[in-house]
Amino acid sequence: MTSALLDHPKSKSAFFQPTEYVLMGLIVFVLAANIWVDLQEPQRVDWGSFLIPAIGGFGLALMGAYYRYTYKNVAWLGKAASTIALGSLLGMFLGVLFHLRMPRPEPVLTDALLAMDAWFGFHWPDMVDWVAGVPYLGTFLRIVYLSSLYQIIALVGLLAWLKRDRDVDALILTNGLGLMLVYVVWQSFPNISQSTYFPIARQTAAATDLVTHSTYGRMILDYAQNGLPLVSRDKMLGAVAFPSYHMVMCALVVAFARRTVLFWPFLIINIIMIPAILLHGAHHIADVLGGVAVMCAAMIPAYMISNYFHKDDDPVAQSA
Repeated sequence: MTSALLDHPKSKSAFFQPTEYVLMGLIVFVLAANIWVDLQEPQRVDWGSFLIPAIGGFGLALMGAYYRYTYKNVAWLGKAASTIALGSLLGMFLGVLFHLRMPRPEPVLTDALLAMDAWFGFHWPDMVDWVAGVPYLGTFLRIVYLSSLYQIIALVGLLAWLKRDRDVDALILTNGLGLMLVYVVWQSFPNISQSTYFPIARQTAAATDLVTHSTYGRMILDYAQNGLPLVSRDKMLGAVAFPSYHMVMCALVVAFARRTVLFWPFLIINIIMIPAILLHGAHHIADVLGGVAVMCAAMIPAYMISNYFHKDDDPVAQSA
């Protein structure tokens, strides 16, 4: 192989790195919690529907580790693949836990969330109506809204290529710990999407190309009130209002893109992401603020763990 890609400086050789073991431990912990809840609650998990993505995720993690260990000149590519695979697996199994432990029928934060919206002069149905009157704006915001995961993948790849493994590890740990913190807050203070109690006319939803529309909201409300008898991959929805996990991802990529060529593009995209989250996620103002707070809270232990495992790294390479 003679491409410039393979001429990238060599990285540290190890099959699995310490942070990857931490991620695998979190995956095992969440998977065990899923199994325990599955046995205790009337809801059941269709484990077969998760089998192919689980095998694919673990396979990609193994392949990435092998590639990094064997082909030193492109170790960064294996690092990126393993990181993305393990982060995706943790997210998938946490998603199962969200659906196994849906909130009680009466959300406890709705009045407070709506009161804050009113204080800011924000009303979701009014926003939907306004965007519906601007051609293509809803579709544009939909594209931005759905870009979060791709931004994380692109950023992980770039940071790995730059040999900023400390930041790669802190990023994926922040994402995983942030999602776990969202789950804890949501379980402590149950709340669900505005689409469950503000119906949007079908033609208006179509004009805005709305992601979280009234049909979606009715499904979430049914899950919240009655539970999901069989949790399968095709039935999983985004049910959480406060705090917004979408905003966690939005703040995450901006924070970790600093000192890279992606910072300014990601900053611009994720400023636009805020109205996209409010519109297409049917979120409250407080949900957005809560998402930023969750990201900041999760980043502290994530960097503590990453710094500990990378304390002997070359500081010049890590600041490149």
